[in-house]
Amino acid sequence: MQRRTTRPITGNQDKAFAIMIAVLLIGVLLGTVSYCFLSNDLSQQLIKSAEEHIEFRINSDFGHILLHSFFASSLFMAAVFLLGFFALGQLPILAVLAYRGMGIGMVLSQCYSSHSGKEAFSAALLVIPSAVIACYALCMAAKEAVRFSTRLLAIVLSNDPCTGIAETTKLYGVRFLALEAVCAASAAADCFCSVLFASHL
Repeated sequence: MQRRTTRPITGNQDKAFAIMIAVLLIGVLLGTVSYCFLSNDLSQQLIKSAEEHIEFRINSDFGHILLHSFFASSLFMAAVFLLGFFALGQLPILAVLAYRGMGIGMVLSQCYSSHSGKEAFSAALLVIPSAVIACYALCMAAKEAVRFSTRLLAIVLSNDPCTGIAETTKLYGVRFLALEAVCAASAAADCFCSVLFASHL
């Protein structure tokens, strides 16, 4: 009996996570396409920002890179976490995912357009490993936030008394704390990649 009840739940969770990844990848695609149509001024500003990003990783110590990367990932996590407390927060949560994906798409496009050969490869490796880990955590967080937001919406629309919401809220917070640990791993990966690849640019 337990197998019959757990399979649909696991399947729904897998589908929800797949949807989050799909939204993020759509954002990456939109960011890549948008970069191709940027004006010269905006393109130059983005190139300057990317150069500052690389220069920061070349000149800063391990601790500063770790804190900067962890703080950047945590901002998106905090936004998703707070939106989960809104009964109609589902679409804004997906918008955060798409926005994050757009940023990654534009940065990767800039790496390939302003570098060539091995430099472009090094620039991509400077961004991709930590971004993959951070985006995994963000997609997991978005899945939890959408589920929590949907639960709140069901409570608002229902006439039945609410039960178990305090325990659900505690579990929601604990899961986000665990995902913050994944963000810390992403920051560590950022530091590691900075040491390995920033000097090649």
